[in-house]
Amino acid sequence: MYIKVAYKDAPELSTIRRKSTDEDLSVEKTLLVNPQCPVRIMLEYIRKRCRLGTFTTFDLCDETGVLMGLFNMPTYVYATDNFAHKKMYYIIVLKQEAYKSTSVLPQLNHENRFYEDLRNRVTHYLTTGEMSPALSLQSNIPMAKTSVASKPVSKKK
Repeated sequence: MYIKVAYKDAPELSTIRRKSTDEDLSVEKTLLVNPQCPVRIMLEYIRKRCRLGTFTTFDLCDETGVLMGLFNMPTYVYATDNFAHKKMYYIIVLKQEAYKSTSVLPQLNHENRFYEDLRNRVTHYLTTGEMSPALSLQSNIPMAKTSVASKPVSKKK
């Protein structure tokens, strides 16, 4: 079993800073992850491969914007049951702002048409605890400038 994790290189809260008026030139990549291990090992693998900071708070979500809550799980629990085989998940960085508000930063290129949609879905999920029925679901979201960050897997027919 494996899942695909979409992320961008350079990450949102990395040492590479850009102005908000600058074009986002980051490249979106896909990381293959085996969730059949303790959840903390999987999270540290994602953190290292996606170059996220040590103290960066992040989680994974699917295309509906529902967060997996992986950091809320016990350390040595296997999260295999929470994931669907070969499904795409997205890294969401959660940044605590002043007055207890949370900024939602999907790790996708800002030029990607799915960026704002995913950000709105996750924000809605965090505020209400449920998926938004008003947001339309798209099963095949194309990613701009995508490259695979690990060995390709051959498809069996």
